Amino acid sequence: MPGATGTGTAREPNETTETNEPNEATKTTETKETDDTGEAGETDEAGESNEAGEWPAAVQPAVTGQAAGSRRTSAWAAARALVARLVTPARRLPRRQLLVLAGAGAVALVVAAAVGFGGGSPAPPDGPVPVATATVERGTLTQTQQVGGLISYGEPVGLVAWQQSGVVTWIAAPGTIVKIGQPVYAVDGRPVILLRGTATPYRTLAPGVVGRDVRELEGSLGELGYSGPTVDDTFDAATASAVAAWQAASGLPVTGTVPPDQIFVHDGDLRVALQALPVGSRLSAQSNQQVITYSGTTQVASIPLDVSLQHLVHAGDPATVTLPTGQRLDGTVSDVGTVAQTIEEQNKTFVTVIVSFDDASALAGGFDSSPVTLTIVTGQREDVLTVPITALMANPDGGYAVQTVKDGRSTFVPVTAGLFANGRVEISGAGVAEGVTVRVAR
Repeated sequence: MPGATGTGTAREPNETTETNEPNEATKTTETKETDDTGEAGETDEAGESNEAGEWPAAVQPAVTGQAAGSRRTSAWAAARALVARLVTPARRLPRRQLLVLAGAGAVALVVAAAVGFGGGSPAPPDGPVPVATATVERGTLTQTQQVGGLISYGEPVGLVAWQQSGVVTWIAAPGTIVKIGQPVYAVDGRPVILLRGTATPYRTLAPGVVGRDVRELEGSLGELGYSGPTVDDTFDAATASAVAAWQAASGLPVTGTVPPDQIFVHDGDLRVALQALPVGSRLSAQSNQQVITYSGTTQVASIPLDVSLQHLVHAGDPATVTLPTGQRLDGTVSDVGTVAQTIEEQNKTFVTVIVSFDDASALAGGFDSSPVTLTIVTGQREDVLTVPITALMANPDGGYAVQTVKDGRSTFVPVTAGLFANGRVEISGAGVAEGVTVRVAR
């Protein structure tokens, strides 16, 4: 059919398409034509159904318009119809119908190329696709945990009066720093003087007495400027002379001997925490009457550490403490408690860890007591390869993998994960080395 099989050309929407066989559209042909596979095609009857089903309504005008020279049709409408036909379930078209649509082929191809067959995404651009990446690094990975605590002058302890009678006439005020040679409290107007030592007074020190308590007395006298006696374990005449001079200067009865109710011995200066008795209280034979509670003069951090973490902290370990202001102070663990305590309400068992600050003056003028946070090291790996945690992905075969990137191409490399800390993870395995680029999640 020369009129239908000629090379169709795309025309503008306002042009008409004519054919050399004006009666072609009105004839009904019974001719069976063979398709490309050699099988008999469907009967082509204009406006009738074929074996594969009816044409969509939108296609009918375009088909008849190609055959009838008296009708004006739009090549654009034919193109749209072809696109609609292409995105419907595939059907085998009779050859004649394919030929009839050939005239709109050029326009149809342009439209189809513009919208994309089947609505698919456009092909990716040539060349490497930019991704977020990081570099495999070698170094030390440290895992830490933060534990809450309290900054203070240490756990206060009670000072028990040795006297069993008399009236408390004076007590150092809370917050007072009492130095060696100064009074802590007074009974019946007689001061009790702080001396340096660790031996608890229990007897009167007088000429001829020998012992460690004598040595500590002579050491305190020398520290206060009374340099006459030799510091040894023997109380001699030189010691008695120095004691008499000290008693006169301190407002004590001058006897040359030292009864236990005249002194309180401590290993250094102390800070009064609380007054346990009000001034004017009468002391009695009742045992263990506390006059004050006291602590050291240097602020420390007290940390109630869960017993499950106790094995991670040792005396002498470096420590970092963070104040409420965000200030970070370096310190040293000075003591790890060995007696566990339990808070029943919290179902928590802990030991007390004391951290001493390397530069206590950094706290001067700050808080007397304040919550703090102690950072302890719970794990550390040295000289290992690490990547950001976001570079780690699940391996379909189990375990983990990273995606290495080189020259714009990526490769999945199985790895073994180790310690996780500070947003990074330790990795090892063939195919990973220091400096290798890996892909990370954005």
